[in-house]
Amino acid sequence: MTPAFASANRVTATSDAVLFELGSRFDVIANQLDHDCSTDWKTLRKFDWIVTRIVDTPATTLEGLYVKARAGCWALLGDFESADQSAAGAPMAYSIMRDLIRLRAPHLENPGALQRLIQEIEDGAK
Repeated sequence: MTPAFASANRVTATSDAVLFELGSRFDVIANQLDHDCSTDWKTLRKFDWIVTRIVDTPATTLEGLYVKARAGCWALLGDFESADQSAAGAPMAYSIMRDLIRLRAPHLENPGALQRLIQEIEDGAK
């Protein structure tokens, strides 16, 4: 598989520097997992931490989004069609959607809207 960090050689925003570092670390462990199933628990916990940080770190450039997409692609074994039947790639997909909305149309974000709707429905049912 191609490294997520490969596109970072281009000029990029410094705000994505954390993502590029995480992407590099992700690639090292993903490559290890691709070739050696006997990875120790410490490395697996570190990998989980890296993936969580990638999801939680906002991307501000296409290169940053590529790091996220690469991690999501790896989680799906590159099988995007299976994503409809599996939740494995959902956190990364939502992370990418959130970042794109925040970059292009931040007015569309409405934190807590679903919870408020549920509360209104529950209050109306009483």
